[in-house]
Amino acid sequence: MKRTTGIVCLAAFFCLFLFGCEQEEKRDPPDEPYETPQQEETEGKGQEKEEAPALTSIPTGEERMDYLLNHSEEERAAYQEQLYALLDQCTAQQICDGLKGELETWSAGVETAVFTQAEADCSQDPLLMWSGGDKRQYRNITATIRLFYDPSAVQGEEKQTMESLLEEAQQTIRQSPYGLKLVSAELIFVDKETGYPGYSIGQVSVGVPGKNDPSPPISPEEQRLQTLAYEKIAAFCRQEFAGARFEGLPYANMTLSRFGAAEGSQTLECEARIEEAGDEDSQLFAQKLEELARQLADEWREDGEALKALGVTQGRVSFDLRYSPDSPLVYEFALGAA
Repeated sequence: MKRTTGIVCLAAFFCLFLFGCEQEEKRDPPDEPYETPQQEETEGKGQEKEEAPALTSIPTGEERMDYLLNHSEEERAAYQEQLYALLDQCTAQQICDGLKGELETWSAGVETAVFTQAEADCSQDPLLMWSGGDKRQYRNITATIRLFYDPSAVQGEEKQTMESLLEEAQQTIRQSPYGLKLVSAELIFVDKETGYPGYSIGQVSVGVPGKNDPSPPISPEEQRLQTLAYEKIAAFCRQEFAGARFEGLPYANMTLSRFGAAEGSQTLECEARIEEAGDEDSQLFAQKLEELARQLADEWREDGEALKALGVTQGRVSFDLRYSPDSPLVYEFALGAA
């Protein structure tokens, strides 16, 4: 009897133990990561993608650099894309005026010299091609910028002061949004008393055209004719300039350097640049170039729709032989009625 009573007590104790464990599990679930509402809100904000501000006008150089230095790569790219679109709407004169305005603002803040006037002249070549591919060159404006200074108001040793200011002015041009359209620039400090260019930088560092630059907008018809010319010239280059001598060059020896019809012109221009002479006799090579020009004209004529859309009736194919005094070789062809 005592043995039976002991067994019953033991069973009851075991049931109570299991019940207690089950209740404990219900009160204390397995450990899991826990985030407070404040943490969730903070992380959500961190994951939001900040969009570039909508640009309705071209920013100053200071505004542009401030944005680029304080935003992510994606945000900078979106910002630059908007800026390129605004610059596409500018004429060469507007680019000049923008650069002039930036330099006038800079010179007004200079304390070691007095600048009395700013001038900027620009020329644009919208037919300029990028040497690395089938697209027009975005940087296609050449500028000459003159700042007139009062030599009697220069503080310190003049040469040292003015050369230091030249570097500052060059930096202003580099940072200016308008500088994105420059392929080259010359900066000159002119003595206002004599009109003599006292200090200058003949080639302002404005960057070089690259693969990430956008392509200036052109019509689909013009693009078709351009692509045809690019591919024909690239194929000719590969055929005529093969071998170890040319494979070692850091550039293609023959490139399409200019293409298109200038505004208001009925002539389709195509210019190829050849940097170094090949191994062939010059007269024989000239005959090959003439045949290439004829082939280009024949294939353009087959795209009458494009010629009509562009309003061109003539074709001019020229070869800029950088190594030869006989340069350029020019061939002209009738392409049909506009």
